[in-house]
Amino acid sequence: MQEIKLSEIDLNLLYILQVLIDELNVTKAAQKLNVSQPAVSRSLARLREVFNDPLFVRTSHGLSPTARTENLAPYLVDMLKGLESLVQPPQFNPASSQRRFVLSTTDFGALTVLPKILDSFRQQAPNAVLDVKHWHEGTSFELDVNDIDVAVAVISKEPPSSIRAVRLDTDEMVCIARADHPGLQGELTLEKYLNLHHAQVVLGKKERAAVDRVLDKMGHQRHVAIVLPNFVPAVRVVSSSNLLLTVPRLFATDILATSPDLKIYNLPFETRTFDYSMIWHDRYQFDLGHQWLRGIIRNAFVNEMG
Repeated sequence: MQEIKLSEIDLNLLYILQVLIDELNVTKAAQKLNVSQPAVSRSLARLREVFNDPLFVRTSHGLSPTARTENLAPYLVDMLKGLESLVQPPQFNPASSQRRFVLSTTDFGALTVLPKILDSFRQQAPNAVLDVKHWHEGTSFELDVNDIDVAVAVISKEPPSSIRAVRLDTDEMVCIARADHPGLQGELTLEKYLNLHHAQVVLGKKERAAVDRVLDKMGHQRHVAIVLPNFVPAVRVVSSSNLLLTVPRLFATDILATSPDLKIYNLPFETRTFDYSMIWHDRYQFDLGHQWLRGIIRNAFVNEMG
């Protein structure tokens, strides 16, 4: 038997076959298709060649399907519905969506970002899931292979060309300490900053914090008594000790909202500002659900700054 390839078949013929099955009449099929009766007859002849079967036989009441046509009918209906779905414009309805969205960020990013977006996410998409995964410095280079929709973080290296990024906010480093710290009366001076001991958070594979590199250029060095991989336990350490902790201002402001026993101090030396960015892989650029999630995140920061 000669093998027939899909590329050799005009898919329009399959739709004509479905109309003929529905109408069982060439004239009525032509009217429904808005073509001439001879055109439908020619299409039927081509269909008979493709399937190597008469497909229909004439009776006194019109056309009667052959056994082959009756066997084809249910598969044809499913296939045409699938093709129609394939070419329909994509749709996304947050209210009925059960989609799982993956957000990658640091622990301080989760504390800063989630309160801003969670209410909107839950109100608009009550059945969707927000899955928060840990961010590390190499995540932006792995979005093409990782199951991550959006990342919110500070980008220290230029990401690949396939990664899109939008700046959400600009931040700076500040220092937090116990509000009743015995060594901090008045302003935080450079002398106090250098003489007091510190807790330090180092994310990922970094060996030193950016603030230490700034102090090196100034010819100074501070004493770091404890190094931690996350900000949340570092805040607990500072709350119950005389250690200082240098953190992003946005994070410090959010922490003080629930920790009145802490106080924010401006750093007594100049450091660079840095940007929080929302990043995603180019393959999600036109995904309607993804656009919805990006809009929620972007609007949360715009509304807060506005």
